Amino acid sequence: MLLESIKLHNFRQYRDAFLDFAQDVHGKNVTIIIGENGSGKTTFLQSFFWCLYGITNFKDSVVLNKSVASEMTPSAPADTFVEINLQHGDVHYKIKRTQRFRKDLGNNVKVDGSSFCEIEKKDKTGNKSFVEASKRESTINLILRKELSRYFFFDGERIETMGKEISGYKKSEEFAEAVEGLLGLKGMQKALEHLNGGPKNSVIGKYNQRYDSASDSAVRELTKIINDCDEEIENKGKRIAEIDNEDYKAEEERRAKQEELKGYESSKELQEYKESLEKDIKQYSISKAEAQKDICREFNNQATSFLSLGLIKPAFDILVKLNLSGSDIPNITDKTIQYLLDHHKCLCGTCLSENSPEVEELKKWFDVLPPKSIGSMVNDFKMVARNRLNSINDFVSLRNEKNRQISVFEDKIMDAEDIIENEINPKLNGKDVEEIVQEISATIAECGRIISKHKEERDTLNQEIGAARIKREEANKKRKDRALASEKNRKVEIYKAYAQYLYDALYKKYSTSEAEVRSRLEANMNEIFSTINNGDFSVKINEKYQIDVIANNVNDKVELSEGQGISVIFSFITSMIKMSRENRLSQTDHDLSSDIYPLVMDAPLSKFDKKHIKSVCETIPRLTEQVIIFIKDTDGDLAMEYMGDKIGKSHKIRKISETETVLE
Repeated sequence: MLLESIKLHNFRQYRDAFLDFAQDVHGKNVTIIIGENGSGKTTFLQSFFWCLYGITNFKDSVVLNKSVASEMTPSAPADTFVEINLQHGDVHYKIKRTQRFRKDLGNNVKVDGSSFCEIEKKDKTGNKSFVEASKRESTINLILRKELSRYFFFDGERIETMGKEISGYKKSEEFAEAVEGLLGLKGMQKALEHLNGGPKNSVIGKYNQRYDSASDSAVRELTKIINDCDEEIENKGKRIAEIDNEDYKAEEERRAKQEELKGYESSKELQEYKESLEKDIKQYSISKAEAQKDICREFNNQATSFLSLGLIKPAFDILVKLNLSGSDIPNITDKTIQYLLDHHKCLCGTCLSENSPEVEELKKWFDVLPPKSIGSMVNDFKMVARNRLNSINDFVSLRNEKNRQISVFEDKIMDAEDIIENEINPKLNGKDVEEIVQEISATIAECGRIISKHKEERDTLNQEIGAARIKREEANKKRKDRALASEKNRKVEIYKAYAQYLYDALYKKYSTSEAEVRSRLEANMNEIFSTINNGDFSVKINEKYQIDVIANNVNDKVELSEGQGISVIFSFITSMIKMSRENRLSQTDHDLSSDIYPLVMDAPLSKFDKKHIKSVCETIPRLTEQVIIFIKDTDGDLAMEYMGDKIGKSHKIRKISETETVLE
């Protein structure tokens, strides 16, 4: 199946939208559709399911666009449809599903009948025809069976959920069914069930019912023994299956309770921890208060300087630029000059006559000597200002350091209070911790008792099944010998022998093929899983398709982290697609042939950390002919960077409103 295009009309937030997909032209097989969260990426993914199978995961069954619904009237119905164009083999299909909606007099929008699916197909000669209504569902299942579709159309949330379940082998049966269905084993399995799938409805089972026992009481009695043994084996087998399921649930609960128990310390340890934290909080509070006092104390000492900073600093900056030094005489005042003028004689002995040049020169000193002199005063001011500015700088440094210390103390106080409030108190408050621990321990012990009891029951059932099989085989051998005396019974034996031969030959073929497929699946998963996880881990798949993750450095099973669980599921899905592709290209094994399958993913990268996104982006395009990714806008740049040379089509989803989204 190669997707060519999809068209949405009035489907949820899409009034009219059309997307065409990369067709692996020139090696470009990736289509990316970028949109922010809530823009409608998941709706587009769900539209594939709705078109093909008439189902979605939406809680609201009304898929009609809300704006269209609000404009409807009781007399004017509205339709929504999704149309997919695809190629399967040499045939092109146009699959269109339409649903009509009506509005009642109470203004409620309701579904008008069932959705209608129509399929037009065009063969390789160009001839067009329509698929009959009775064959449309089977035609779609021939293209991609409904139960397998979830492995090719999936979202990040589903892959995350499956990743969490993988550690409990919860998906093992689902994995086995997917492998059998996708890789061509399902047909052989159905054939085996038809030949010998039960004591009543299988070919061999029906032959067992055809013995003529009316004329031979021994044959009648032996047939009854065989039928009773078959019924016993079947019933006890069902009980073993029930036990296995109950054991799984008990083991899951035991594991969960063991994890829960780890979260509970004894009440004494919790209380001591709390008291230690409270002591730390008290000490941090004292240290914080001391730091605050240091700031206040230093501020009080520097208050005058700090408050006058706005005046001192500008004046200092101006005076520094003026050169007033040397303009006066130290310790000389205007009174000294006046004394010399009054006595008409200079200190050097020169006579000072009225209006003489000497007198005029001497009088000039009145302008620069105290009280009119400013040189000395400016120097004194600058010295005091410099000292005050330095002390203010010291205060600012001290304040910053103390504030840093206060911030550290506050963080430590908040961390300690948060631990007490959210981690310790919930365990100390309400029920006594010891009581909770006892209840959890009792549950763990009860789960252990259930598993142990089931082991004894399972062993007993297996012994009883073994005994029933021996008893059945003995009765069957005796009946076979007796049957030779009757022509009719002899024919039944011959027919049954042919059926048994076919069953044995097919079972051998199935077992060989299944083991080969499982081995290939494990190898492919390891190739992909190792790429994503840098070769630190590998996976093992047993005959029940239970998957374990092995740490390569110790060669032992490890508990799965969330990221590893997601990687396992991703590796499984991509390996299935890769093997499907390999089978299609192979000409040597027609029994396991399959078709092209696209990989359509909604937000797959959001569940991987940045370290693994590159590996995922480089791996995906190599695995199948077509990849379609709906991706968050925040991951768009990474996808373009790592898959740019493989991207053939790129679209963007833009949200107009809550009821309308458009494609660009």
